[in-house]
Amino acid sequence: MAWVHFLNKDQLSVKWDDKDDAALIEINDGGISPNYVTIRLNEHEIDELIDALQRVKQSIV
Repeated sequence: MAWVHFLNKDQLSVKWDDKDDAALIEINDGGISPNYVTIRLNEHEIDELIDALQRVKQSIV
């Protein structure tokens, strides 16, 4: 499995798993010993997430 990194912040990373054709969104709580949550998304779920985030952004602006 090879991961392609697209975003790497302190508490958020976005990667592409080229073996499973899935996006990985990894979030941690930022503590001294951080707890991680990894969300695996297929192409359809990525589209739904992008749509939801765009609607949130429009609500903010």
